[in-house]
Amino acid sequence: TLRPYQTTGVKWLWLLSRLGLGACLADDMGLGKTIQVLSLLLMLKGQRSVAAKATGHQRPALLVLPASLLANWKAEIERFAPSLRCFFAHPSQTNTDELKAVAKDPERALAGIDAVLTTYSMVTRLEWIASLDWSLIVLDEAQAIKNPTARQTRAVKQLKTGARIVLTGTPVENRLTDLW
Repeated sequence: TLRPYQTTGVKWLWLLSRLGLGACLADDMGLGKTIQVLSLLLMLKGQRSVAAKATGHQRPALLVLPASLLANWKAEIERFAPSLRCFFAHPSQTNTDELKAVAKDPERALAGIDAVLTTYSMVTRLEWIASLDWSLIVLDEAQAIKNPTARQTRAVKQLKTGARIVLTGTPVENRLTDLW
């Protein structure tokens, strides 16, 4: 059960993502940014199921996060959104052979997957991530891309999607350009 402000946040994220607009969800730690994104992914899953029946095609969402948060996201998905079909594109969660199999034909390998979770560093290493057109891209701890000249920032900005959401507990650390 979402808190009232979380329900408002999910509705706001839904509206902006459906309009193809970006969003920055900047809440203090512990206020439920992860839960709001999982709720949004569940809503998108319902919508994608209808679209997939009509078109035969379903595009997953991509979540990019620091490696230290992979296990946390996995636990939150198992607890609050167990119906989401997720693929973890990281060697700490998925064996190398399976990652290589996905690289050969990512669209086929990810058919039926609702969300792919990976790390900022893996976006620069796994070429197939850049080859897909994602239904939504979510960046957790988005201050990881505040340096516009960094390799991972450039790689993340190259990704194709209809809408982007960034999550941060520290939206403006030193300069207004950090938020930009």
